[in-house]
Formats: sequence, C-alpha cells, structure tokens
Amino acid sequence: METTRTLHRQLTTDSHTTSLPIPSLSWLTTLIPSTTSRNIPPLPSLLATARLRLLSSDLSTPGLLDPSYVSSHSFPPSLTSGHHPTTGYPKDQTLPQDVLVQVLDIVNLSRSKWEVVEELESIERGEQTRGREVIRLPTTSNNPDDPNDGVDMGDGGTQTQPTTTTTTAQQQAAAQAKERKNATHKLTLQDPSGQRLFALELKRIEEIAVPQFFNGKMVGGTPIGCKLLLKKGTKVARGVVLLEPGMVKVLGGRVEGWGKVWERGRLERVRGEVNLVQR
Repeated sequence: METTRTLHRQLTTDSHTTSLPIPSLSWLTTLIPSTTSRNIPPLPSLLATARLRLLSSDLSTPGLLDPSYVSSHSFPPSLTSGHHPTTGYPKDQTLPQDVLVQVLDIVNLSRSKWEVVEELESIERGEQTRGREVIRLPTTSNNPDDPNDGVDMGDGGTQTQPTTTTTTAQQQAAAQAKERKNATHKLTLQDPSGQRLFALELKRIEEIAVPQFFNGKMVGGTPIGCKLLLKKGTKVARGVVLLEPGMVKVLGGRVEGWGKVWERGRLERVRGEVNLVQR
C-alpha cells in the first residue's frame, strides 16, 4: 500500500508539468503485482506504466481517476445541461478551469458529405491502392526540324515516355496534407464525468485531423480516444467549445478498439446524414 501512495504522490506532482490526469488509489493498486516487495517493479517503471495506461483508458470509467481530479477537470454542468428554454445558451463563456477530454468523433467540415461518401465507397470497393501509374504523353515535340513531329507512332499519335511515377498512396498523402492545412474540424468531446460537448476549430490546430485507415490499421490523424487538455479561459459559444492554438494541449493516447468501431460505422453514418439532407 505504501508503494501505491508513493506512486500516487509522484503522479500528482508530475501532473503540473505533464498535464496527465491523476488516477485513484484503487486503480493504481491494480498496477502493482500482489507479490513480495522484492518483486515489485521500480518506481520509474511503475510511473511509465501508469502514464501509458491512463492515456489508453476510457476517462469515464468509474474508479479510474481521483474523485477530486474529476470534479476539478470536468465541464461545468451549466455548459452541458442544455440551453435555457427562453434565453438559450449564453452567447459568450470561458472555461473556469482546465478540462480534460477524450475525442469521440472528428469531422472535417471543409469537405462535403458527398465527397466523404464517395471516398469511403471507393475504399470499400478496394480502390484505395492501384500500384504504379504510367503517364502517356503526346509525341509532338514542337520542334520544326524533328522528322517525327506529328508522325503517328501506331498508338493513336502518342508514345509511352519514361516518367517518374508516384504511387497512389503517395498521392493520397500529398492530398491529405493539403486538405489538413485548410481544414476546419468539428469534434465530439467527453470529460471524465461523462459529459459531452461539441468543439469547433476557431483556428487551425495541426495536431488535429480526421483518422486515416489503411487495410484496417490507422496510419494518420488523431486517434479516437485521444486525450486533450482544454486550458482555463478557452472560449465557449452557445454550448460549443472553440479550439485555438495555445488553448489546447494534445496529450495523445487512444482507446483500443474505438478507432476500428468508428471506422466501420463511418460510411453508414455519413450516408444517413446525406439522406436526411436530401429529404
């Protein structure tokens, strides 16, 4: 039990610099083997294990975090209890304290839903990769002294030229990089007490992007379950958190299994949203 308390004190002290949440004593007990003191891992090893598991855990799991931390790092109930029937949401608010959240959903608002549906359907058909492409160029040289200028080479006036080819994956990566630069993301966030709010990028935050999957594995973007720290003073407008650089700290992490479930259901979700708009 003394090891558990020591671990808890150290994580509490480190939280001021790492911004990681403070776990409960009961949860920390599960990290320590129930063996003799000689077989207990050293403190640095236990600290590393605790930090890793915190980032990969569901923040709303009962008993995971210290109760005082949950109350001091959650959204004020006034933000999540819904708008007032007559006055609506307050127009301008700020978070009165730092709030720890995890990402449940990310949408790029700069892309139309139809674009997303078409992309996901092409991936579903197995068109995500096509190997290498050969570019066929016209044989016209624009040189009046070239005897072959304008001569049909037997392939409809074109011939295959050796060119530098780019894989589809590389082309996709370049397109995604350009898209990320100009994107505006809407996120669904959840705090340690289970409260949920939407968030919107007021200014671009480079670490935030829609998760990208390749053959069932995530290859880029922000993982579902990623932890963010919304700093005290972050703006909230009509119940929506406004994200901007300097007011959001991306802590990282993911919840195992959440990403795959999110990706599997993504096409049907967007299709449903498109159908609602068309009605």
